[in-house]
Order: sequence, then C-alpha cells, then structure tokens
Amino acid sequence: MGHHRAREAGAATRAVSAFLARAAAGPAGLLIEGEAGIGKTTLWAEVLQRGAQAGFRVLTARASPSETRLTFSVLADLLDDVEPAVLERLPSVQHLALDRVLLRGAEGPATDERVAAAAFRSVVESMARQSPVLVAIDGLPFLDAASQAVVGYAARRFNGPVGVLVTAPTNVAEVPDVSWLQLAHPDAVDRLKLGPLSLGALHAVLATRLGRTLSRPVITRIHQISGGNPFYALELARTVDADRADGHLGFPPSLRELVEQHLKTVGSEAIRLLLATACAADPTVEELAQATSTSVEQVVALLESVEQQGIIVLDGNRVQFTHPLLSYGVYVHSGASQRRAMHRTLASLTGIPELRARHLALAAVSADEATLQALDSAAAAAAARGAPSAAAELIELAIGLGGDNPLRRLGVAEQHFRAGAFDRADQHLQQVIDTTPPGTLRALALMLRGAVYGYGDRFTLAVPMLEQGLAEVGDDSPGLRVQGLLLLALAVGLTGDMSSSVDYARRAVADAEKAGDATARSHALALWAHVSFMYGLGTDEDALRTALELENHDVPAPITLQPSAVAAVNQTWTGNLHDARAKMAAITQRCIDRGNEVDVVWAAQFSTTVELWLGNFDDAAQAADEMVQHAKQIGGALSLIDALTCQAAVAAHRGSEDEARLAANAAIDAAAGNGFGFKIAAATAPLVFLEVSLRNYEAAHMLLKPMLDVFDPIHGTEIVVGGFLPDAIETLVALGHLDDAEPLVAALETNGARLDRPWMLTTAARGRAMLLSAQGDLGAAAELAEQALAHHARLPMPFERARTQLLLGQLQRRRRRRQAAVETLTEALDGFDAVGAPLWAARARADLARVNAAASDGGGLTPAELRIAERAAVGLSNRDIAAELFVSPKTVEMNLSRVYRKLGVRSRSQLHAKLSGGDNAASRG
Repeated sequence: MGHHRAREAGAATRAVSAFLARAAAGPAGLLIEGEAGIGKTTLWAEVLQRGAQAGFRVLTARASPSETRLTFSVLADLLDDVEPAVLERLPSVQHLALDRVLLRGAEGPATDERVAAAAFRSVVESMARQSPVLVAIDGLPFLDAASQAVVGYAARRFNGPVGVLVTAPTNVAEVPDVSWLQLAHPDAVDRLKLGPLSLGALHAVLATRLGRTLSRPVITRIHQISGGNPFYALELARTVDADRADGHLGFPPSLRELVEQHLKTVGSEAIRLLLATACAADPTVEELAQATSTSVEQVVALLESVEQQGIIVLDGNRVQFTHPLLSYGVYVHSGASQRRAMHRTLASLTGIPELRARHLALAAVSADEATLQALDSAAAAAAARGAPSAAAELIELAIGLGGDNPLRRLGVAEQHFRAGAFDRADQHLQQVIDTTPPGTLRALALMLRGAVYGYGDRFTLAVPMLEQGLAEVGDDSPGLRVQGLLLLALAVGLTGDMSSSVDYARRAVADAEKAGDATARSHALALWAHVSFMYGLGTDEDALRTALELENHDVPAPITLQPSAVAAVNQTWTGNLHDARAKMAAITQRCIDRGNEVDVVWAAQFSTTVELWLGNFDDAAQAADEMVQHAKQIGGALSLIDALTCQAAVAAHRGSEDEARLAANAAIDAAAGNGFGFKIAAATAPLVFLEVSLRNYEAAHMLLKPMLDVFDPIHGTEIVVGGFLPDAIETLVALGHLDDAEPLVAALETNGARLDRPWMLTTAARGRAMLLSAQGDLGAAAELAEQALAHHARLPMPFERARTQLLLGQLQRRRRRRQAAVETLTEALDGFDAVGAPLWAARARADLARVNAAASDGGGLTPAELRIAERAAVGLSNRDIAAELFVSPKTVEMNLSRVYRKLGVRSRSQLHAKLSGGDNAASRG
C-alpha cells in the first residue's frame, strides 16, 4: 500500500482530493487510520460529503464493536439505499443470496458466501456504469466476518470508477490487520495516518463543538494531556466548569478513566438505556423501550438528554454511540449480572434466531439445552445464508458454554473449512481424531482433514489421510463412503495415478447406487465419466446421460463432479470444439454468478484451450493472461499451475520463447512442490512443443524421457494425457530412434480406430508418415500424410492441419512433385500465418525456398547431395540437416564438401546464390 502521513488539514485535504480523482477513473482505496478519537470518523464523513458533491453514489456502513453483531450487518447497511430495480436485474442465484443477507426470506436452497460476494460486486459495478461509486465503511476491524469476506472479495475484483473508503484505529502497540482489503492493483490503496492536532487547531475544534471558548492555560493543559487527540480533548473540556478556568485542573490520567468519569454524570435510568444500546445489535428507540419497560416518550426524553452530553446520537429511530469507546465504557462499567440480564431480555424480544442465540449465549454462564439448541439452529441458519465464519463462531459459543461434543467439533471444523480457515479447522479435527474411537465420526474427521490438507498447502498428506478415513467408514454410512471415494479419486488423479483414480470412481458409482442418493449418484457418475475418459476407456454415454438427468445445480459441488461441466470438457477433448465453447461459456457464467473463483479458473483453462485449438491465438493469449491474473488474486497452487500451463502453451504456439519457458518452469516447480504429478507432465508438454518448434530435438528428448518412461499405450493416448505424443514422435524420428517411435504411433493408430477419435487418427497417420519417410518409403509416407489430411475434415484445429500440410509438402518435394509441393507448402504457410505461429511459418518458408532451389540447375549434383545443399543454402546447420534427413552430421559434412567442389563455391552464401541463380544445369536425379 502507498503511505501518506498527514498532521495538518492541508495534507489530509490533498490526500482526499487525490483519492476521489483516482476513484472517478478506476478502482482506488483510501484507509484513514490513527489512534482512537483522533478524528477518523469526522474526516470519513467529510470525504462522503465531498464525494456526493462530486457526483459519487455513496454506500455507507458503520461497524461497531458490539458483542452481538449480526451476520452480514455491515453488508446490509451498504445495500440499504440501493434501488430495488438494481437488485431485480441480478441473476436469480445472486438475488436469492442478497435476500438472505437482507433477511427478506429464507425460501429456496442454501446459498454461499461467495454468491453474496459476487452479487455485491455486481450491484456496485452496475451502479458504477451510471456514476462513480464510493463504498465507505467506518471501523474496519469491527466488521462481522461475513461482511469482511464479501467486501474483501468484491474489492479485489472491482472494475470501473469505484472508491473504497475505510477507517481503522491504531496505536503504537497494535496496527489493525487490513491485509485482506486489497484492490486489483496492489498499490491502489493509500493510507492516510492522522496525527495529533496542533494547539491552534484543537482550540478551533473545541470552540466549535462546545459553543464556547476556553482560556489559553486550560487549552494548553488539555492539549498536553490529550496529546492533540480531539476526542480525548473534547471529553476533557466537558469536565471544565465554565466559571472556573484557572488552569489548575485535576484531569483523569487516561482516556478510559475519563470516559468512566463522564458516564458517572449520567442518571441510572439513562445508564440502563445506554446498557441496552451497547448490548443490542442495531438498537432502535422502540426496542430500547421494550428492553427497559419504559414508554417510548420517556426513552426519547432520556436519550435526548444524553445526546446533549455527546454520548449518543439519534438518527431517526436508530440510536448510536458517538464513539466506540463510549459503547465499550458503558458495557464494561456495568456489572456482569446486569449485562447478562439485559442480554436475556433482548433475547426474548428479537425475532431473529441468530441474535436470539447470541443474546442467550451472552446471558448464560453455563450450558442449558435451550441455549445450545438456539446456537445450533442459528449456526445452521448462518450456514444456509452463506456465512460459514458466523456459523463457526456460533458453534464455538456453544462449545465454550460447555456443549462440547464430537458433532459440534466436526460442525465447526466444516464451517472453518468452508471459510478457508484451514488451521482452525484442523485444530478442531485433531481433537475429534484424538478423543473419538474408530468409527463413522472419526472417519468423517479424518476425511475432512484430508480435504483440509488437499485444499491447503499439505497435499502430500491428503491421500493417506483420506485413505485412513475411508478405511474407518462403517457399512451403515454408504453416503460417507461415497464422499471419501470421490475425494480420493480426485486426489490420486492429481498425483498422476489414473488407474487408482478410475478404481475409486467406479467404487463410488456402485456405493452411490446402494445409498439411493440422487445427488451423490450424479456426482459419482460424472466423475466416473471424467476420469474413465482420461484413462482411455472412452466416453461412457449412459453414465453421463444419467448424471445430467440427476444434476442439481442448487447443491454446491466441486466442478469436476458437475455433470454439465464434465460433458463440456469431454466435448473439448473429442474435438467438438464449437459445442464445447458454448457450453463452457455457460458454465463459466454460472461460476461467476456464484462467485466460485476457483471454478472460474478451472473453466477458463478449457476455454483457453478451445481458442488455442481453434487457431484463435490472440484470444487464447488474452484469456490465458487473464487466467493467470485471476489465479494470483484468489491464491491456491492448483489454479495458478493450470493458468501458467495455459499461458505457456499459448506462448509456445505464438513463438514467444522466453514467456513460454518462464510460465512453464514456474508451473512445473509449483506442481513438483505440491506433489501434483499429473500437472508436472501437463506443464512440461508446452516446453516439449517449443523445443520441437525450434528443432531442438535433443532438448525435447530430455524433457520427454520421464513421460515416455511411464507411457501406457493402452490408456495414455487421449489428448488430455497424450497431447505430447505427436511431438514425441517427431523428436524420436528426427533423432533416429525409430524403434522408440513405433509403439507411440501404433498406440495412436489402435486407440484412434477403437475410439474413433479424429485427433488420434490424424496424429497417428502423420506419425506413421514420418516413420515411413525415415525408412525411405516416400510413396507410402505421402499416402499416410494424405490420410492424415482427410482426418482433419473432422478436426477443427487449423494449426494441426497446417502442420500436416508441412509434412506432406516436404514429402512431395522430396519425391520431385514440385508443383504439388509448392501448393501444399503455400497452404501450410498460409495456415501458420493465419493463426500467428511464426516459428512454424519460418519452417514452411524454408521448405518453399528449397523447392525453388531444387528447380534451379544443381551442377550435376546427386539427389542426396542436392537435398543437403538445399538445406545448407537456406541456413540450416549440419546438425539440423542431419536431424531432418535422418543421417549423421558426418554424412552431411562429406556431402557438402563434394557439393562445394562440384559447384565451385566456398561458403553457404555462395551456395545459396549458385542454387537460386538458375543458370546452371541442375541434376534432377
């Protein structure tokens, strides 16, 4: 964050002006900080006024340190003045979430905190399209956890003219944690630290607030004691008798004692009202009247008297303390029995289950069944509203009152897990594991801990933990067994053990059918269709069709368990790219509406891949870059690995060598560090392709070796796992390792025919053509290359088509089919240029040049000499020529010596001029 330190109004004014100017153009933030009473709220209110005058739409909330903060209370305040029409335009899932936030209804399925966050972002950005928006929160550390999660999520993603204005108290010993408040650009939030007022400035403030002036000695003494803190100074000034201002005053030594002294001047009836105000979540005059058994008229009279003392402020029928210190002072100054009695009274008055439960908990000294049930019900309601942090807090209140048991520990662990508080979840799970005998509850704890490890930074521990949990599941818990099997199938798949992944998925399908749970069966069938396809077993159409029929979008689930997502991915892998693109766009929008950022990144990798395969390299590059930025925002190794892998693949195809290497190596390092074996191979594939594009076949071979060592010819040829095979075949053939290339080609041929997979059939025919060419059978090789082109009719991958045309053109040139070679190579060049693949376009141009060179007089060269001369004339090194013609570098050197002697040249530049000159009698033999 940027830093501003201002001690006088001029500096603060400049900082505010700069903030508003930046916010009018794009996302900007300003954090006003300083010690309690320094004037943060006053300046905050002035910024709101200036923003409104400058045309900003202002959304405000003031967070208070109440013991009974209602879940989403700050978010509800921010949305309080938003027009209903704005909310009506939201997607239905977001509209439902905000209805829950605003306590307008609980009908329909449970919602999620991420959906509420996405909805809040949608509201703000919708308003920002009409005018700049200022989201302003006073008292950042006092936000309820649910509102903090929502505001933090939205702030990191705001687009357009949106300003975020917040205040936070600080002192020498403690700086508020505001690291969660970030905008898209890391330097977009400035800090304005308010310092003490000067003597003159303090005098002016006190005169304005008190309506009278104090003598110079008194002002000087107040300034010395308060340290220039305006709130402290004002409280001190209130104690000064207007008729006695001799400067010899016995001021309290601390602000807290001063607050307590101030409160002693308040009558007992008013103190009881103030206690009710401090205990209530959002007190109104009517609520205070009920809580104190006093008439509304008498409450108003008492409050107006207290208002004149600067303790509270009346805003319509709502009552607020003028400063958190006063609220805190009233609360702690009252006796514990008085606080408990007031909370018990307020519990009987509220109709909101969560507030009732919180009041009951604060009224109790030990557990009673009614309070525990109220807390459990409130936790369930908070979870359904999409507030896992609040749900966890309520369950922990029950545990703290003596209601500790394994079920509550599991419940609080699950809510912490959903809120991303993995360490706190693990603490509760450890307790259950240590104190619970083997059985269903302990199995659930072990599996949840495995999930915590998997989503956290301890993935290597996830699989054994999940396996241990699965082993303890009893026969009476088939649903739990299904969950464990699904988690294990996903986890071992990431390690690269696809055989075990398929086995776990198969068992999950069987157990889900036994359990009779439609949703579990849908998830299990979807995962089975996903991993069995990856394992080379083809598309299980029946399983996928049933999964789609049973799919329930209202039940949250990882995207790899959602049948519609699996269907779109399978279409991508089978080459139905246009259908896959449309389906993935719909899935991505669903993820965005729900605020599920991890799933947005997951879907983006397939959208990026589709654009790459369709030849839209620029669109793919933009999508990949956005994907990387998105992944960095949300955190999590897996999302970033996928994003970097996509970025590397696109960069390699576009010929951006440095970018491709940087992204691929970063992805490989992250995958290796987390034990994601499958992702290591996926991130290595773009590097292999890059080396092949550059004809660095030795380097490609070194990268390929680990993948070739574990290659499974029966199960490893689908494009998702075997996408590297065409590059491996070209590498092995170029290096003369024909026996090693043969099984790769044969596997693609066999599985392509069995599964009728166009990509496999195309790359198999192209690979076979390379092998036949290396073996000297150019005629058969050309026929296979023609077959590969025929298969391209069912494969909308223009880059791959151009690559096949390049091979066919090379074969036609070598067979002296000059006109056909020119036409084919020209089509290949056009294809590479159209998609933006410069490295491959250069190869096509070089081959076209060789055709032209071969058309000129070669001075009696033999066919072998002419082939080598053609390549040397366009700048290929001896090693490159040897790799392309499948001969040794020594053979190239010997032939070039004869060529130079026959043509009477001494350099490659002279050779190029000789072959392209057209005035010699070329040998065509």
